[in-house]
Amino acid sequence: MNITVNWPRFLVASILGSILIFVLDVLWHTHVAVDMYANYPSRPTEEVKPLIPFLFATYVVQLVIFCYLYLRMYPQRSLANAVWWGAWGGFFVVLPNGQFFVGTPNMGWDLLAMQMIEGTVMTMILMAFFQLVYQPKNESWVPVATDWPRFLIMGILSAILVFVLDISFHQHLAQVIFSEYPAHDFPHREHVGPDLFGWLFLTYLFQLSIFCYMFLRTYPRRGMGNALWFGVWLGVWVVIPNMQFFVALDKYTWKMLIIQVPEGAILTVIMMAFFEWAYRPRVHTGSLAAAE
Repeated sequence: MNITVNWPRFLVASILGSILIFVLDVLWHTHVAVDMYANYPSRPTEEVKPLIPFLFATYVVQLVIFCYLYLRMYPQRSLANAVWWGAWGGFFVVLPNGQFFVGTPNMGWDLLAMQMIEGTVMTMILMAFFQLVYQPKNESWVPVATDWPRFLIMGILSAILVFVLDISFHQHLAQVIFSEYPAHDFPHREHVGPDLFGWLFLTYLFQLSIFCYMFLRTYPRRGMGNALWFGVWLGVWVVIPNMQFFVALDKYTWKMLIIQVPEGAILTVIMMAFFEWAYRPRVHTGSLAAAE
């Protein structure tokens, strides 16, 4: 699918929007919501300061791609569509917070709710800014219709597949392959009960079903090649929150991060291969002609 992008203007608008969100987010966490992190196992300030450029880079990459995905998924661009994408796409982006919540000690539901709402609001602000500054033109293509009954079955099965593989990797395989994984002093909950485990499963279900839906919107022609490529580049994008938690969470080592990033991408590649094979979407010639 070809879309029209004015790259100089796009990069200016999306990078300025990313900088805006980075500043707002830092101010929020360091001045407004600071009391909510009183018992959080935060990385010491002297260790965080050298990592700020890395943190800033993750925001820029993450949010510029977020803006680009908006152009790929919405042929008709408007402030309403931009803010709506900021809402549901932003919810997708902060779902890893719900996964880290399960393993992080002294993190309550109130802090998680604050993080998820704040993150979603930030992406809505980003998209409003991007739409108003960039002012993207409308496209002529039409998104291909989704076969919802079949999609829900295959999307959920795909999410379950990754959930089982990911849990197995972290609880068993990673400890055999790698030494000191996770770090011996990495903060973790002593006990994860059925309620937290159920919540973890729910976050995977939402995140990975949405991941599959975004593939249908981003690649109208589908195809195994596109599915695998989407699993690679969006899989790396999805684990950017790991990099942001790496900066904030005490005892989160570079080694742990370097293991988790490719592992996350490999799992999304596996998931997309399964989803493309199992979903086998019906291709509508008229819609695809418009898309091209």
